[in-house]
Amino acid sequence: MSSFSAIVETEVAGQLDTVFKHIVPIELASIFTGYGPLPSVTGTLNQTGAWDAAGQTRTVTLSDGSSASEQLTKYDAPNYFSYTVSEFTGALRFLSTSADGEWWFDTNPATGGTRIKWHYAFNARSIFAAPILWFVTHALWRGYMNKALTLSKDQIEDHKKS
Repeated sequence: MSSFSAIVETEVAGQLDTVFKHIVPIELASIFTGYGPLPSVTGTLNQTGAWDAAGQTRTVTLSDGSSASEQLTKYDAPNYFSYTVSEFTGALRFLSTSADGEWWFDTNPATGGTRIKWHYAFNARSIFAAPILWFVTHALWRGYMNKALTLSKDQIEDHKKS
């Protein structure tokens, strides 16, 4: 089946290790605040572990009453982590079987800041769902990701100032 992905990138004024340690266990509700018709994250439940090792899981709850399961699939501090989101209970359950997220972190030698690259790919449930999932990914999800990444960056840089 097809997958549809989006990539966003930014640079944060902060050390690699500090940025990684802030992003990976971040409170999802503080950065996923909704985007157009896409719901905000309201919290997480049933988290296993400190979110610092492959295999740990949690349930992500959303403002529309839906939820999804998330599993950390790789954890290579301070450079990379990945996860899979599945078991969607909202509208996405009709469009996608799962989604895979990946984050890369590296130091920019010119600035001393940390570059972040985030890739997210939805896996289509069927050929009938594919065109709608393509639209959601390209018209909405990339904006949702950009907003979340900007809020993450602001948290790190504001914390550095205080």
